[in-house]
Amino acid sequence: QARLMNWRHVNGSPMPDLGVVILAGGEGKRMGGLKPDRIFRGERLIDMAVDRACSWSPIILISVRTVGQVRAPAGEQLLDRQNIEGPLGGLIAALERAQALCLSHVVTLPCDMPLAPADMAERLFDTSRREERPAVACSVGRRHPVCAVWPVACLAEILDYAIAGRRSLVGALEACHAVDVWWSGSETDPFENINTLSDLRRLSE
Repeated sequence: QARLMNWRHVNGSPMPDLGVVILAGGEGKRMGGLKPDRIFRGERLIDMAVDRACSWSPIILISVRTVGQVRAPAGEQLLDRQNIEGPLGGLIAALERAQALCLSHVVTLPCDMPLAPADMAERLFDTSRREERPAVACSVGRRHPVCAVWPVACLAEILDYAIAGRRSLVGALEACHAVDVWWSGSETDPFENINTLSDLRRLSE
């Protein structure tokens, strides 16, 4: 209940039709595994992702490849579609779950992006509703396909894309005619993700 009240207070106006999907199914091999448990500025990456997600919505799904893969303080752990590799499998599972929960949209947030902007979900959600298609975050001249709001109505189109053997989130965004939403004005890229221990040290400074 406390988290729900905080969510309503932070946002001013609720976004009840939006669920948050934290992408945490990667193995993190480049940093020796267990990426969600890595410490960034005194906190685990997964805890930081959950806190950010709770400021956007009371409905939090955590995308994982195996049961018990992540120890998270809140949220429903959701197994990726096992026959679809990469984050696309997590997205499809999340959209199917969102459909069952009668949500209209989901926003994806990777667990390894601790500096993601606080206004990311709101800006993408507003754009996606207005344009009636996915909205994807962009900065420093490029898209960040793991940071996007997807209408649940896109599920059938994304399933067709996956059945054709395609696995790229970039390609799925293109198939759904996604619209770009740009962030600028920061010295550092807020959408930079942590792939290695050197990334973790550098961004922690």
